[in-house]
Amino acid sequence: MHLSNEIVTAPADSIRDSGSHLFWAGEPLPWLARSIGQLGQAQPVLVHETHSGLALIAGHARLTVLRSLGLPVLARLVVDPGPVDLGLIYLADNALRPLDDAMRLAALQYFAPLLDRPALAADILPRLGVNPESKDARLLLAWLDLPAIWQAHLAAGRAPLAAATVLARMTEADRDAVAPLFTDHSWSRSNAVNLLTWLFEASKMTGKPVAQVMLDANMADPAIRNLSPKDAMARLVAQAKNGRYPSLSALEARFESTAREMTAGTSWRIAQPDNFETNGVELSIRIKDPDQLAKAVRDLKAMANRPQWPRLWNPEANHE
Repeated sequence: MHLSNEIVTAPADSIRDSGSHLFWAGEPLPWLARSIGQLGQAQPVLVHETHSGLALIAGHARLTVLRSLGLPVLARLVVDPGPVDLGLIYLADNALRPLDDAMRLAALQYFAPLLDRPALAADILPRLGVNPESKDARLLLAWLDLPAIWQAHLAAGRAPLAAATVLARMTEADRDAVAPLFTDHSWSRSNAVNLLTWLFEASKMTGKPVAQVMLDANMADPAIRNLSPKDAMARLVAQAKNGRYPSLSALEARFESTAREMTAGTSWRIAQPDNFETNGVELSIRIKDPDQLAKAVRDLKAMANRPQWPRLWNPEANHE
């Protein structure tokens, strides 16, 4: 394969613009159409000759715009490219393009059948802006081994890159059980990792499949569907945590209930800052003016005489 110096002019409709090596092809941005309409085509597309005519290697957006404008295409010929060459040339032509994890995975999916894992790591990942020795590199390669439905969740932004670690440890049945949770929601890194990890660990701890852990944690409650996406995800994460840490969750529930009783009618907030490793509590309030400060002091004095303090300092004890 070599990139020739020969540039030809061809009708846009004569260039075939399909192929799996065009893994980032999409609708062109509006500014590109304006630029080509005003100034013309500044950079040739890259093509190669096939038995059925010219085929595009790189420059999909330019070709799409030129076709829509009814303009001829300047094309530079590439001689005898193989499948790996097609992908590498496409990457080189898009070297300045901002990438996200979904785009990186799409590129790796193209090269995975063509190269072994060491070559993917050493040659392709750096072209995608990823250090082959980094955690992101390991995660991206792990995604290649996950089922297509999960790769689609990553591509759509519903599952984060970091979810690969725990997903790879799950059985197919366990992954199938949690997959519907990602159909309608776009999960943040921390929420997704916590959700999946707690369900996986609860499954191992109880000897039950993840599907049963989810049922036991009431994660199939129809009421969740009526919540906003943010509230629904918060509820699901909380229920997964309950399944993994039932004793801790019960402590938190008792503490939060007592804290609400203590602070009712005030702006004070009471929190347990260290997961009940100590019996201390943390009080906080936001003050904007002297009047609010005076009220906060009065409220604190009144709170000091309330009988619920022992239930906050030692929520594990039976205070009945």
